[in-house]
Amino acid sequence: MNSTAGLRFLRPCLHNDLSPARKAAYLRFFSTSRSVLDPKPHVSRHRIKNLNAFRHPLSKALEFRGEVQERIEELQTARALEWPRIKSDKHAMRIEEFLAKYHDLQRGEMRAEDFVMLRGRVRSFRIAGKELVFLDLVQGSRTAQVVLNRARLENFGGVDRRRFREFYHLIRRGDIISIYGSPYSTNAGELSINAAELPEILSPSLASLPKTLDDRETRIRNRHVDLLVNYSVKDTIRARSLIIQHLRDFLLKDNFLEVQTPVIADKAGGAIAKPFTTVATEFSEKTLALRIAPEIWLKRLIIGGLDRVFEIGPAFRNEGLDATHNPEFTTCEFYKAFADLEDLISMTESLFTGIAELLTELRQHTLKRLPFVNVDQFKAPFKRIEFIPAVEAGLGQKLPDLSAEDVEEQLINLFKEKELPLPSSPTLPRLLDKLSSIYIESDCIAPTFIIHHPSCMAPLSKSFLCHKTKQLVSARAELFVEKRELANMYEEENSPFSQREKFLQQAKWRDDENRAVVDESYLEALEWGLPPTGGWGCGIDRLVMAFTGAKRISDVLVFGSLRNVVNLGREGAIPVEAKPESGPNSPTSKEAEKKVDVVEREEIEMYAF
Repeated sequence: MNSTAGLRFLRPCLHNDLSPARKAAYLRFFSTSRSVLDPKPHVSRHRIKNLNAFRHPLSKALEFRGEVQERIEELQTARALEWPRIKSDKHAMRIEEFLAKYHDLQRGEMRAEDFVMLRGRVRSFRIAGKELVFLDLVQGSRTAQVVLNRARLENFGGVDRRRFREFYHLIRRGDIISIYGSPYSTNAGELSINAAELPEILSPSLASLPKTLDDRETRIRNRHVDLLVNYSVKDTIRARSLIIQHLRDFLLKDNFLEVQTPVIADKAGGAIAKPFTTVATEFSEKTLALRIAPEIWLKRLIIGGLDRVFEIGPAFRNEGLDATHNPEFTTCEFYKAFADLEDLISMTESLFTGIAELLTELRQHTLKRLPFVNVDQFKAPFKRIEFIPAVEAGLGQKLPDLSAEDVEEQLINLFKEKELPLPSSPTLPRLLDKLSSIYIESDCIAPTFIIHHPSCMAPLSKSFLCHKTKQLVSARAELFVEKRELANMYEEENSPFSQREKFLQQAKWRDDENRAVVDESYLEALEWGLPPTGGWGCGIDRLVMAFTGAKRISDVLVFGSLRNVVNLGREGAIPVEAKPESGPNSPTSKEAEKKVDVVEREEIEMYAF
């Protein structure tokens, strides 16, 4: 069997049902591959032996533009356009380990008997002369200096001046390399690795790594480059991970059990918000929803005898985007049997104080680039404000009886009298929430608990008659910091009769966002007995914003907000200085061909080796 027989699977171009664009893409790829694997007699022996031609059959099928094409040609000329496999090496260590192990080297000292191998990305390089080059190698959050001394390289590896010069002309910022040498402290006291061999390029950077990247839209659409250039972004992502880990450890230490509950179900459940809906193949007649909160599932586990449970995971609300909201977000919810509101408040204060202490320490060492945040404000106890008395003080008058049948009409008249903006859907809960935003939340700069909301604002919370206001209020608290809600907690309603009444009342206020229905399956679960339980929820994204100084929620999300995620691609590519194309092959003159080109590239990549 000849060598092209094995390539028959690459001949979908022979299928008649394919579009012309796809046929062309397949055909070009097949022709390129065949020319490498089954060369004709007129093809030179040099071409057969050129491993780059075999390893990169797409280099001729794809057209690269500008500096990328130039870089490819430069690497090909130097026979360095390779992505070699690495091998295990007893001398290999992380830069972090290297810095820790040899931190005590004295100025000018070199451990010539020790050899280590470091791998990482070239952050910068400096040519100090024809015989001396310095590289900064970064791996993770740590950086090590590499010293390339030609005299030492010649002694160990026989590197002559020509090879040395060729290497430092070839290396670029962004290249990922492997370096082998000895620990060395320069006369200036900087811990370095003094190379015994020329570095090996493990993964060349074809695109030119910019020294600065400031345009917000370009940064967020090219997050991988943003992370390489703007180190504060890395610090924020690391801080997020450490905050989540601290939260997890805090709960595990208190004998909580971490669980994962369903994300897709027949009801969103657990909160008032507009859900994302979908249809599953198995249940094509039924509309399903992505969860807006894991609350109902977690309380079922409490009923089942798991008396302390928590979940850290995604939730989805099909609502708007702004500086503090994203349709997909991360939440932490925990439920603790036999905990009351005071227990929840105390746990919250302890948790936030611990996170503040953690970030204070990290800012002094590994997360030095994070913006300043006044963590001293997170010292317990936090301020408390009672909802109804605070609103009445702001209005200068008493609220009407919130249980009255015409209470919405009375509140709307009150809004008009005070010339306050009405919410778009003036239901009782939204009217009260608007009053809170005007008269309470605007003053919640330091950590502040807003407590004892009107009962209608918390349909899953237990209620009681407030002796001060004579109004029915909930055993609930919200924690606000910098005017943003960070955590919500309450004693869970565990009576199936009271819960049914609250579901029915909630259903009366249905609108575009409130799709509440009576959850019969949850009411049935309550019949088995939910113990007195404290429930707590916190938006992780806002929590990270509060402790890292981030101003937008997209800054604490690894790939930005939903708007950024759905707009990835060439439109967000990093601009490269180049002359605009013109003529018959210009993409501006042939938009249709540009679209075909994208299809062709995608199809070719499907069959890449």
